Amino acid sequence: MIDSMNSSMSMPPPPKSGANTNQTLTEVQQSLISDTLSEYDVDNLTEADAVSIVEAFAQAGIEPSMALEKAVSSAGFNSNTIGELAQVDDAGSRPPPPPPKQSSEEISSLVDYLAEIMEEKLAASDSNELSDQDKQSIIADIYENFNIGEGDSIINTTA
Repeated sequence: MIDSMNSSMSMPPPPKSGANTNQTLTEVQQSLISDTLSEYDVDNLTEADAVSIVEAFAQAGIEPSMALEKAVSSAGFNSNTIGELAQVDDAGSRPPPPPPKQSSEEISSLVDYLAEIMEEKLAASDSNELSDQDKQSIIADIYENFNIGEGDSIINTTA
């Protein structure tokens, strides 16, 4: 049940010095915290488990507070550990996933295609310079041939 929740949800991190220390939990929220945590083994908590816990709490509208920390602690868990495993930051959100890695094979294929199409355009125009129209046509061909979305970068330059 927990795994089927929307993965874009994020759990508030454990309370920090600026957290809402006056928030109280409803009986329903306390029950949800207890029931959710009872599904997990405190000694074998994984990142996926922590993310599921974070998502369940966020979906229930449970915000960082001393009450949340106390309820989590009462169930035998550490809210800081859950937050760290789920990679939540102080604002309660997870960092974006890393961009997909681009293989050197993909880059070589793109470069080979680019060289081929440029040679064709230059030969067709009997010139050694490409017109702006040719350049736009080449870029459009690359985007189409390599299924690159509009606005996406042709080459992933992140390390």
